Amino acid sequence: MTDDGEPDVERHLREALQHLDDAQEGDLRKTHSVALEEVSKTVGTVLRERQSDS
Repeated sequence: MTDDGEPDVERHLREALQHLDDAQEGDLRKTHSVALEEVSKTVGTVLRERQSDS
Protein backbone atom coordinates (compact mmCIF):
# COMPACT_ATOMS: atom_id res chain seq x y z
CA MET A 1 0.00 0.00 0.00
CA THR A 2 1.05 3.56 -0.50
CA ASP A 3 1.33 6.11 2.30
CA ASP A 4 -2.16 7.45 1.64
CA GLY A 5 -3.73 3.98 1.93
CA GLU A 6 -4.46 3.49 -1.77
CA PRO A 7 -3.45 0.00 -2.90
CA ASP A 8 -0.48 -0.12 -5.29
CA VAL A 9 -2.56 -1.92 -7.92
CA GLU A 10 -5.15 0.84 -7.96
CA ARG A 11 -2.43 3.50 -8.19
CA HIS A 12 -0.77 1.72 -11.12
CA LEU A 13 -4.07 1.36 -12.95
CA ARG A 14 -4.79 5.07 -12.46
CA GLU A 15 -1.34 5.88 -13.87
CA ALA A 16 -2.02 3.65 -16.89
CA LEU A 17 -5.31 5.42 -17.55
CA GLN A 18 -3.61 8.80 -17.28
CA HIS A 19 -0.97 7.74 -19.83
CA LEU A 20 -3.71 6.64 -22.22
CA ASP A 21 -5.60 9.92 -21.73
CA ASP A 22 -2.42 11.90 -22.42
CA ALA A 23 -1.82 9.98 -25.64
CA GLN A 24 -5.41 10.40 -26.82
CA GLU A 25 -5.36 14.14 -26.12
CA GLY A 26 -2.27 14.56 -28.27
CA ASP A 27 0.06 15.52 -25.41
CA LEU A 28 3.13 16.58 -27.39
CA ARG A 29 5.46 15.69 -24.54
CA LYS A 30 4.73 12.01 -25.14
CA THR A 31 4.55 10.13 -28.38
CA HIS A 32 1.99 7.38 -28.71
CA SER A 33 4.72 4.76 -28.64
CA VAL A 34 6.15 6.14 -25.39
CA ALA A 35 2.70 6.27 -23.82
CA LEU A 36 2.00 2.68 -24.90
CA GLU A 37 5.35 1.56 -23.51
CA GLU A 38 4.57 3.18 -20.16
CA VAL A 39 1.12 1.57 -20.06
CA SER A 40 2.67 -1.79 -20.92
CA LYS A 41 5.14 -1.44 -18.04
CA THR A 42 2.37 -0.39 -15.68
CA VAL A 43 0.15 -3.33 -16.63
CA GLY A 44 3.12 -5.68 -16.23
CA THR A 45 3.75 -4.27 -12.76
CA VAL A 46 0.11 -4.78 -11.82
CA LEU A 47 0.19 -8.37 -13.01
CA ARG A 48 3.39 -9.12 -11.09
CA GLU A 49 1.94 -7.60 -7.92
CA ARG A 50 -1.26 -9.62 -8.30
CA GLN A 51 0.75 -12.82 -8.75
CA SER A 52 2.87 -12.11 -5.69
CA ASP A 53 -0.28 -11.46 -3.63
CA SER A 54 -1.65 -14.91 -4.52
